[in-house]
Amino acid sequence: MRIKTIFIRVLLFLTAMLGAFSVGGHAGAVETRTLVVTSDTILSGMAGALLPPDRYRIEAILPPGQCPGHYDVKLSDIEKMQKAALVISFRSLPFMEKAKTDTPRRLKIDNGGRNWMAPDSYIFGLDRLAQELIGVFPDERKEIEIRKEATVRHVREEARMLKDMALTAGISGSAVLSSSMQKEPLEWMGFRVVGVYGRPEALSVREVSRLLRLGKEKRIVAVVDNLQSGPDAGKSIAETLGKPHIVLNNFPSESGYLTTLRKNVEAVLKALEHP
Repeated sequence: MRIKTIFIRVLLFLTAMLGAFSVGGHAGAVETRTLVVTSDTILSGMAGALLPPDRYRIEAILPPGQCPGHYDVKLSDIEKMQKAALVISFRSLPFMEKAKTDTPRRLKIDNGGRNWMAPDSYIFGLDRLAQELIGVFPDERKEIEIRKEATVRHVREEARMLKDMALTAGISGSAVLSSSMQKEPLEWMGFRVVGVYGRPEALSVREVSRLLRLGKEKRIVAVVDNLQSGPDAGKSIAETLGKPHIVLNNFPSESGYLTTLRKNVEAVLKALEHP
């Protein structure tokens, strides 16, 4: 009986070891790719498109649905950055400034005053990041340039198709009020943004009155909020004016940039009852 018990234990141990080998290739070699950490999902998506995935692993700090201005850096975020070969962030993100690490390589990217969710600005940002990455990883120059050109072509094709959808729906030239964070993407879709506002906490009674007056004078068709900075910021304005209230994403979801862009366009068309 004792021999049988020992045999079963040995068999279970060997089975577990074989499982470990099948998952990791061999014991202790779970991950060999270079870790690159970014502040957010716009930069992580771009870095993932530019760097070969068999040699680089990309991780973002900021969850896509959270506001950069309200995000508190976690200890796990700092630990992740300390393990990274490179940390990439936008200059304007305060939570990254609080994360003091001893990582030797850190890229701070200037967004050029543009919203990189808009396709033309996304391509602008992709080119800027590509040049920065070539400076850090010069041996990857050819690979980065090839991958950049392929990504630019794909983004242009998809963006053209999505814009055609918006134009076909007849929204070109329609007036809207929106969060300042969504102004550029909405203008790319073809809207006239006749009034913008900031975060909910910055909306005073005077500001709301101004927006209501603008909405009536310009005959707006919708009020558009930014998910990350405050999905309900303009809701009461939309209700008062009797217009659709739309909430769009300002950071790519886990599904990626183009999927998020498509969902933003579809959300607008659905809210305005266009096919």
